[in-house]
Amino acid sequence: MSTDLDFELDGLSPADDHSDYLWGYTWESDHDLLARHDVGERSFFLTFNTAATWDVERNLPNIATFCVQRDRAQGTFAMDSSAHANAAFARKWLADRGCPPEAMELRAPFAPADELTTRIEDKIHRSGERYDLIEVKAADEDPTQAWTTAIDREAAELPVRVFIEQSHPDQGTYTVREGAFPNYAAAENWLDTQSTPLPEYRRNAEALRTHAALARSTAPITASVAAVVASAPAAAAVAQPDRGRSL
Repeated sequence: MSTDLDFELDGLSPADDHSDYLWGYTWESDHDLLARHDVGERSFFLTFNTAATWDVERNLPNIATFCVQRDRAQGTFAMDSSAHANAAFARKWLADRGCPPEAMELRAPFAPADELTTRIEDKIHRSGERYDLIEVKAADEDPTQAWTTAIDREAAELPVRVFIEQSHPDQGTYTVREGAFPNYAAAENWLDTQSTPLPEYRRNAEALRTHAALARSTAPITASVAAVVASAPAAAAVAQPDRGRSL
């Protein structure tokens, strides 16, 4: 498969303001194509944004997803897009819009390094509305590291989760680990220093019993998690360069 991104929009015009805005700042040459799936005139794209690290804003996520629907009869297209730090959340975004998850499986040089990575990614793929994303970043200082910070609405304890993705270019693989924190401030402090090992989430027997009790409750979210949701910063829209399109 070619790594060149081509939305195949020649002769088509944006169908709405949102699509026009996305098309205006998206340069196909900035993206390396990682995976693509077509269903008739609807296409799903998973890409690596090579320009993210050069933006004025620091630590921008460098994985992008696109969903493009073409209407040849009307001469228009609709486009939606999102930026991600973790490949698993990128594939989930595409799956939520109708792309079969297996169509976006990554292989070497972008393959999961171990079984734990596969298990964590599978949980993300099946998470539905479980996670409220509050931060997605890729480290400018360390291009092999990226992370997604989220609130786990099903957590009985330590509801703030950090999904750290560490790539290993020499092996063509990457690992994902899930850290668990009591609040956003604790997660942010760990990310700023990383002076101690990631406090990885381990679901013990007590947590399983607590989770089962919560599942029987009619309350959709525990008071402690609700407090964390209220105190966490809202997920800001990822800044995109409004560079316009060359003619």
